[in-house]
Amino acid sequence: MTHEEFLARVPIFEKCTPAEIQSIVSVAQQHAFAADQIIVTQGTPGQAFYLILSGRVLIERDGRALGMFGTGDFFGEMSLLDNAPRSATIRAVDDSVCLMLSSWDFKSVLERTPSIAIKLLEVLSRRLRVADERLSQ
Repeated sequence: MTHEEFLARVPIFEKCTPAEIQSIVSVAQQHAFAADQIIVTQGTPGQAFYLILSGRVLIERDGRALGMFGTGDFFGEMSLLDNAPRSATIRAVDDSVCLMLSSWDFKSVLERTPSIAIKLLEVLSRRLRVADERLSQ
């Protein structure tokens, strides 16, 4: 599967056209992580989104394992829009490869291709509305 195909499956990018996906992929970087290597650390500023191309990662909060992500899963999507502290530590379980998109590179893509920002706002608004409806039930 190509980087574009992987990224097109991420819910926050689901409304993007192939050309918009390509513009995002053009600034993303592929990174390899060794088994047991920490990818992001809880409490540090979030500055990148990661899409797992291969391997598995462990999600830990306050030293406790919360679950695992594998190929096709992603984390850090909110870091594309804010630099809030990471809510969990992510550690490679296996040798893993991720497509990393930094917040500053993503913001430069949004400046060049504002249609992506509009689509992203639609998706995030829908997610917020669903979360709000669940809380009010």
